[in-house]
Amino acid sequence: MQNRNKINRRPGIGFTLVELLVSSAIMTMIAITVYAVFSSGVRVWKKGSQTSTYERHLRLFSEKLSRELRNTFRFSNIPFEGTKDSMAFAGLVDGGVGRISYFLNSENIFCRRQQSYAETFKKDDFSGFEGLILGVSELNLSYCYLDNTTGEYKWKPEWVKGEQDTIPQAVKIELIFKGKLGRESKFSKTIFIPIGTGEQKIDLNP
Repeated sequence: MQNRNKINRRPGIGFTLVELLVSSAIMTMIAITVYAVFSSGVRVWKKGSQTSTYERHLRLFSEKLSRELRNTFRFSNIPFEGTKDSMAFAGLVDGGVGRISYFLNSENIFCRRQQSYAETFKKDDFSGFEGLILGVSELNLSYCYLDNTTGEYKWKPEWVKGEQDTIPQAVKIELIFKGKLGRESKFSKTIFIPIGTGEQKIDLNP
């Protein structure tokens, strides 16, 4: 009987209210920590994925532009012409001779337009362009020419029909992007043109 009374008098085994509250608080903290780590990982993955996609897009665009510039040719009715933020040159369009243009429009989109030979005579036709790169705050194009005085190749920001009767030896392209907090990033590439000589019709250094 004494042994039974001892057994019956043993305190109940379980969690007190304080222990339950402490356990709940610890589990909540663990859950919050796990969620924060997971959420941060997802954000990093998304950012890396977007950056990778954008870089791939830039690479594909630059490869296409390089291919078209390297395949350009002299054609009297479609001369090579360029300014700081646009250029146009002869190329193959739908199996025939046409004009290919690259330019930055008013909406900060770097664009490409192709026109058939017949369409090149429509001076006011600015339709039918393809948006390539979004969010370009500035486009800088420069063209390599042969200085008649020094015999050296130099760069200038425009290629005017009245000054040249040929094609530049190379084109340098620079895209400038402005991100959050005014941070700038740049993409630049120099494309050499096999048939380009960059010779001048007039002396730029009289």
